[in-house]
Amino acid sequence: MKARIDHIAFRVEDLEKAIRFYTEVMGCEIADRFFVDFEDGTKARCAALNAGSIQIFLSEGIGEGGVVREWVKKHGNALHHIAYAVDDLAAAVEEARRQGVEFLSEKQIENDDLIQIFSRPIPETGVIHELIQRKHPDARGFATENVKRLMESTREVK
Repeated sequence: MKARIDHIAFRVEDLEKAIRFYTEVMGCEIADRFFVDFEDGTKARCAALNAGSIQIFLSEGIGEGGVVREWVKKHGNALHHIAYAVDDLAAAVEEARRQGVEFLSEKQIENDDLIQIFSRPIPETGVIHELIQRKHPDARGFATENVKRLMESTREVK
């Protein structure tokens, strides 16, 4: 597999403070802001920031409980995952599984622009790794429904 970093994602307690750090201190630019609504009535407030050839993805949980807020309660403001872009997601997943990588879902999450899947935290790094295939060369950003399904897939991660 030949992978390159696509984005790095953090779950944070205060989205606005995290955005201020990345824009004022690190010089990133806001590319997008959006909400993700979950079936349990909670939300995630999200922002994507351009950081050169990769993006920084930030999410803050809104409402009591919820997958994002509970993650932050347990881990604090922290790295959630690193996403690696691949040209052929199915082949990359197959190769990773042969190497012992376990994924949080059996099937990849797909829409018109993206195909994605999260690994379980990798024992050697303690980090969740995402494999992502952007179907079009100019496809950037994030699909709200994909983000929701990916976030939901991490609900049981310890």
